[in-house]
Amino acid sequence: MTDTAHPIRVRKIGHVGLYCRDLAKMVDFYTRVLGFKVSDVNEKGMTFLRFGGDHHSFVLAQMSAEEQKKGAGATLLQQIAMEVASLDALKRIRKYLLSQGVNVRGKIKHEGPGNDYTFDFDDPEGNRLQFFSDMDRIGWDGKSRPKGEWKRFEVDD
Repeated sequence: MTDTAHPIRVRKIGHVGLYCRDLAKMVDFYTRVLGFKVSDVNEKGMTFLRFGGDHHSFVLAQMSAEEQKKGAGATLLQQIAMEVASLDALKRIRKYLLSQGVNVRGKIKHEGPGNDYTFDFDDPEGNRLQFFSDMDRIGWDGKSRPKGEWKRFEVDD
């Protein structure tokens, strides 16, 4: 089946929702440290955050008491990735996050697939977040960069 034949055509990831053990701490991190803006808070306390023109890109919701009893542990979330303008922006952001005491997971890396620059870090509840820049675009032919052209390396600050 080709992409044009499929009835579902996703344009972009709309938003990510996270359940939080400590909603206030998470709202503080995403607003004060990462610079997101609060669009709205609903009657259940769900906080809708934005960083662009969409009403919200993140939704933070209080985890139920029942779920909290299960305790902290492995999350099913692999990562939430956010694009920034350039490698220089990544360097500035990484230094800033370190100055804020954020758990940054290593240096900036140049990844193989996608050929982008990236680094990972954790929010206060251990969800893995990522900033990236300069990701390859898929051209009109639908082909990505061949594996032989993938280059993996770390970037000095």
